[in-house]
Amino acid sequence: MHLTRVLQYFKKRPKWPGLVRAGKKRLLPVVSPTQKANAIRAFIREETNVKILQNPYLTAEEEHGYMKELGKPQEKFQKMMEAKKEKKWPKDISMKDYLEHLNVTKSWE
Repeated sequence: MHLTRVLQYFKKRPKWPGLVRAGKKRLLPVVSPTQKANAIRAFIREETNVKILQNPYLTAEEEHGYMKELGKPQEKFQKMMEAKKEKKWPKDISMKDYLEHLNVTKSWE
């Protein structure tokens, strides 16, 4: 057994031209069972996280009117939402407006 270990240590590896880990005839690293188990655990953990995040914490019925039950002022929230709707947007500006000053010297015949 010791002899086989020594012979395998001195075993000649094939030589590849160029990079060993790139190209058509690359040498791929061996995946160990612990790496497989870690990957499976990570996939399972991610799947459980996605399942938890897909389900809402509150149902639609529980969410409706929860501010009143907490005693929070609803009027302030309503005023803020109305102010957002009434907000004035700036006027649309085109490139013609930016470059209008260049037409000052243009003369009509």
